[in-house]
Amino acid sequence: MTDDSEKDAPRKASRVPSSRLARFLQIGATATRMAAGGALEKAKRLKERAEEELPHALLTKKNAELLAARLARLRGAAMKVGQMLSLEGDNMLPPEFAKALEILRSSAHQMPREQVRSVLEEAFGRDFHDRFGSLSLQPMAAASIGQVHAATTKTGQQIVLKIQYPGVAESIDSDVDNLRSLLQLARLLPGELDVEALTREVKAELHREVDYAHELSQLCLYREMLGERDGYFVPAAYPELSTSRVLALDHAPGIELLKATALADQETRDRLGRQLFDLLLIELFEMRLMQTDPNPANYLYHEETKRLVLLDFGAARAVPPHVSDIYRKAFIGLAAKDRVLLSEVLDELGFVSAQGSPVRDLIIDMSLESAEAFDGGAYDFGATDLGERLKVHGRALSRHQKDLKSPPPEFIFFQRKLGGTFLLCRQLGARIDCLGLLESRGVLPPTS
Repeated sequence: MTDDSEKDAPRKASRVPSSRLARFLQIGATATRMAAGGALEKAKRLKERAEEELPHALLTKKNAELLAARLARLRGAAMKVGQMLSLEGDNMLPPEFAKALEILRSSAHQMPREQVRSVLEEAFGRDFHDRFGSLSLQPMAAASIGQVHAATTKTGQQIVLKIQYPGVAESIDSDVDNLRSLLQLARLLPGELDVEALTREVKAELHREVDYAHELSQLCLYREMLGERDGYFVPAAYPELSTSRVLALDHAPGIELLKATALADQETRDRLGRQLFDLLLIELFEMRLMQTDPNPANYLYHEETKRLVLLDFGAARAVPPHVSDIYRKAFIGLAAKDRVLLSEVLDELGFVSAQGSPVRDLIIDMSLESAEAFDGGAYDFGATDLGERLKVHGRALSRHQKDLKSPPPEFIFFQRKLGGTFLLCRQLGARIDCLGLLESRGVLPPTS
């Protein structure tokens, strides 16, 4: 969906494994190869008496690259979970895995043309070409759930078709279960994580994302609620050319955000960072509807109009009032560095099991470390070493796992948007007056 798509290097083409058995065998083969690589690594470390170099023999650079490559080939729910993990970065994963999984944010194999044709025939019939003025079977972009093709309407309007990979919807539950087993085998998931609750929530989220009829309704609602705000563009949908597996949208002019800003001046980077952070606040406290997938590929930049183009609303979800209230209280607590208020937030989240546990102070200390973004004036996301400092706190927290409880699973998706927005601002190297934005959006109480 980008202006420079024809200049990109050709993507690898491979048929999407559409049956649950085929996908199970792919993940099983990956586990076997990772286990073999882990055995070699363990033998090497025993020989070199380096058993403590890695926490687990499976956690090698080669295994990380193998997993990323296999998920990019599988696509679907398996790749989507890999993307979610990549957004957590090395806060959750060993550095080798965090780095390897970064490719999943923008790299997926494309379907061969005959498979594209088969999907379109199933959606519209053998005469699918007759519905359009033109339709390219060569994709402009390929992602985890589907790929994007250029087309025109019968009246000549430029549009794109988002075409879902076959078998993705039917294999969500088995994909997530199989990948969870693989991740647990490799000890890639934190021990304190409520894996069962998280698995249920991830499955429910993915079932929503593959329902393009649901995405169409969320897109239309989001577009209506965002309105004509300066600096943003949401493409319109074409219900008459859409199905539960194909979504027709206006062609959105622009270039992927991080590509477009690779050589941009500081003023442009700062403005786009402000727009991203401001959009987060608008979603949380005004619209109460959030697009919770901050994959960089979901944002384009149109230089002529200076607009941020927003894509992919399969992960859009309502922000319940109690969630909005908790985040408002958290932002107020961070801005005021109010330990009592932050402690109340922890209680509302049910995150700490014991009132007198030292883990409570550790979490609040960790939160107050990140509160530096709200000290006033321009906060330099590109220069901060906050991520490294938070890792130190994370290691201290890991010694108190018994006193930690997972927050409600739905919060993982709202946190994904917060964490992803921070990551995007850091990648942009943006300088943002975060406190000023909180004040302008009325998040903070008025000062007397």
